Amino acid sequence: MAPRLDRAAALRAGLEPELVAVLRSRFAHEHERIPALCQEAAAWVLGRRSIARVEPWDLVASLPRTDVPEGLRRTTGETLIQLVVQATRTLRLAAPFIDQSGLSFMAEALAAATARGVRLEILLPTRSTRADDALDDLTATIAAEGRSANFAVSRLREDAPWAHLKVLTSDSKAAYIGSANVTGAGIGGRNLELGVLVRGEPVIVVERVLDIYRGS
Repeated sequence: MAPRLDRAAALRAGLEPELVAVLRSRFAHEHERIPALCQEAAAWVLGRRSIARVEPWDLVASLPRTDVPEGLRRTTGETLIQLVVQATRTLRLAAPFIDQSGLSFMAEALAAATARGVRLEILLPTRSTRADDALDDLTATIAAEGRSANFAVSRLREDAPWAHLKVLTSDSKAAYIGSANVTGAGIGGRNLELGVLVRGEPVIVVERVLDIYRGS
């Protein structure tokens, strides 16, 4: 976003200056999209890391990149992408608020997951807002790039408590649990969000909670 490409700064950041120049040229007139695009690109790159950890959980946060404190290893976006790309069997996503910007952040990864045989379920509260357009877009992306038969949208029972939880589980082995909705603000760092990446048997318990109130 600087007036001129700073080759030295790009190299210090581990970026190829020529590629940065291409991207600057491509998005020269779309300054409002650049922060979101940078967040999405970072999530794709960092989300593919393979990090062996002995702890059963990691702290996850959404916040501006300039404010990342020492010791924070994961942002919300990269964590969600990692859970999607590592899935081999199932993905279950539950959030009360979903918008086009937030769901498009993961749309291609979700479509690719369905294409390789992963069953994707999005579970909505009965009073979920702003989700319809986002889900229509995701449905079209999966139809074009994935397998529609592996995608389903479910709702909680009418008598279920207001589901304020935000959860993504992957293969019943790992899960994001936190405050971030599937919105541009929640995932992209405009909001301050905190959550955890959980691994192991507790994830099965999380899915049991979802199943208690899942509609038929």
